[in-house]
Amino acid sequence: MNKIKPGIKDNIAETLFIPLLSRAYESRRKDAIVKDLMACELVEKIDYDFAKFGKISMSTAGTAIRLRRYDRLVRWFIDRTADEEPVIVLIGCGLDTRYQRVPNRERATFYELDLPEVIELREKLFPISKNDINIKGSMLDTDWMEMLKEKHPHSRFLFLAEGVMMYFEEEQVKSVVRNIAARFPGSEIYFDFVSKWAARNSDKHESVKRTKARFHFGLNDPHTVEGWVPGLKLIERFYFVSEEKKRWGLPGLIMWLVPALHKSFGIVGYKVAE
Repeated sequence: MNKIKPGIKDNIAETLFIPLLSRAYESRRKDAIVKDLMACELVEKIDYDFAKFGKISMSTAGTAIRLRRYDRLVRWFIDRTADEEPVIVLIGCGLDTRYQRVPNRERATFYELDLPEVIELREKLFPISKNDINIKGSMLDTDWMEMLKEKHPHSRFLFLAEGVMMYFEEEQVKSVVRNIAARFPGSEIYFDFVSKWAARNSDKHESVKRTKARFHFGLNDPHTVEGWVPGLKLIERFYFVSEEKKRWGLPGLIMWLVPALHKSFGIVGYKVAE
């Protein structure tokens, strides 16, 4: 089989291979938290040195728990907004296969946003679907926001940034949240985060340390983000170590017992005022 060379140059974009490999590892486990058979296929199709990451057992558990939670959030959002033409925007989508996994996907429109080099790779690997649309661009730009606002004037929007925000500076993250809030009243914004301590120590992170990317944005108090936009309300606060405790082993037990560590990795969600 002729493998596809990814052609990924951006340091942050290259981190997409970490969750892809984690999903493949997880899917092969008998006690898998989630199954993503397409991830297994993609790992075999791409000409990339996945071996440099090693076993990444902690990253695999964390990715699986994170993925399951995001999948549930998407499924729930579609169910409760089915009459409002729901639109799901995956910011920094990488090689995520959420559209292929979510069972009620046909009731919504999905948009996959990432840098041109990532979308070009997706176009070589993913099947074409009228409900799963690629956008070449940066989350820091607003052109794609204006396009979506014009194309879906009456839709209800859900924005997800999975494994993305921690790689940017706080002011950049703040600008993205503010730009979305200004254009999409009533929308929901979810992203996963690391604490300030974890951000400072990303050079010790099990898998990130094997890339040239590093964390920059750390969040200790999820309510901090509410202060960025008038009327923004915290609606989700989820910590990865809270679930599947057996999978985390001794490191997870330590993180569970120390509150500051327990709250070092998770997902936050916000509702934009109408």
